[in-house]
Amino acid sequence: MKTAGAIDTFNILGSRIHTIESTYCADGILTHRWFGEVFDEEIKEILGVHFVDAFIESKCTKLLADLSQWAASWDGVNDFLRDDVMPRLFAAGLRHLAVFVKRDESTEDHANRFALERFANEIDNVNASFFSEKAAVEWLRARG
Repeated sequence: MKTAGAIDTFNILGSRIHTIESTYCADGILTHRWFGEVFDEEIKEILGVHFVDAFIESKCTKLLADLSQWAASWDGVNDFLRDDVMPRLFAAGLRHLAVFVKRDESTEDHANRFALERFANEIDNVNASFFSEKAAVEWLRARG
């Protein structure tokens, strides 16, 4: 569902699972946030379809990914992100991606943290080491 400044995605139960925001677009940063539990196929559908389109439409060159409110694992989609989504985003003009997660991590969150670090190590200009939105945004703003 598209509203002023945001595109929200809901699951079949009516719960919001993803949003794309233009909050920092003046700084060239497009924001996307994940909420609750999300299945691999939902992630692939969202990122592989309307997220890439929204990024292209925004004309931003940086992304802020908020994983602080989500309770799912990235394990099933890391290859898809690395091999499909990220090349499309880079081809569309992406220069930097900052990811932030919640600080108080459960065991599953530790696995996600490891997956994010591996993802960041495999792809240049990705920093997945943030625990706050403010720090992630400052890092992106410093990247011109």
